[in-house]
Amino acid sequence: MAGRKALFVDRDGTINVDCPYCHKVEDLRIYADSVDILKQYSAEGFLIVMVTNQSGIGRGYFGRSEMESFNDEIISFMKKNGVEISAVYFCPHLPEQGCNCRKPSTGLFEQAARELDIDLTRSVVLGDRDDIDGEAARRLGIRYRIVKRSGNESLVSRTK
Repeated sequence: MAGRKALFVDRDGTINVDCPYCHKVEDLRIYADSVDILKQYSAEGFLIVMVTNQSGIGRGYFGRSEMESFNDEIISFMKKNGVEISAVYFCPHLPEQGCNCRKPSTGLFEQAARELDIDLTRSVVLGDRDDIDGEAARRLGIRYRIVKRSGNESLVSRTK
């Protein structure tokens, strides 16, 4: 049996406004269209998997627990709005470390595919940067969708 199809979604700049080095829950601002887009893919049977570069950890700007609290707030908000984010994969490394997990490298996607029984050929990458998210998809040989942000998008309030 073939694996499941997944939507691999970037975090900062795609789901939420890029702060940058977002880690404080009070700074979380979610794009309204990200909720709609994730709902659409979820309704089409896609597993939703967040894949994010978090070099702020490697730079010492924040710790893993702060990142997890920020992610948990996104996951909770999405769940309240009818979207289940099934897993989060992140890279804590600096770009110059040359790891296999920092997008556009494909390590996080491949790890998720193994661990969650995902068929990459049936999956899609959603992100805000063609040079990172689009390039990761091209390296994987899968479809992708880039969201363009102008700064005038509607935001939804986060709720506790």
